[in-house]
Amino acid sequence: MNSKDQASLNLATFFPYQFSVLAQQMSEYIAQIYRKQYGLSRFEWRVLATVAQHQEIGATEIMQFTRLDKMQVSRAIVKLKAAHYLVMQKNKLDRRANKVNLTPLGSALYQEIVPLVQQQEQRLLSGLNNDEQGLLKSLLVKVSKQLD
Repeated sequence: MNSKDQASLNLATFFPYQFSVLAQQMSEYIAQIYRKQYGLSRFEWRVLATVAQHQEIGATEIMQFTRLDKMQVSRAIVKLKAAHYLVMQKNKLDRRANKVNLTPLGSALYQEIVPLVQQQEQRLLSGLNNDEQGLLKSLLVKVSKQLD
């Protein structure tokens, strides 16, 4: 097989690579809010937001929802507990499993950050009209379902 016959991959046009780069860019763009202003890592923010959305949730469920690994979730929980944003409680049905909840301080932090990240999201999408934004979101859902 000569060099002309070898398979090649142009990362600039390879969708999974492009999407990965875009996801990282978006994550960094949104992180400007919670990292610089509040000192939270991406994993801490994701855990905080997930707990706020689900309330009384276990680490395994956080991992499934956020797609973070066990170590990332565990470290985020430890840091958020140390900052008094989360409280851990024993699961009433399974004493070996713990559930986490937001503390009043954690809830206040979440409520303060949400409008800011929503504004950042709007700035991010401002180059698209409403129809394009809707199409983009529906296409993302469609591609995501392909992966499940």
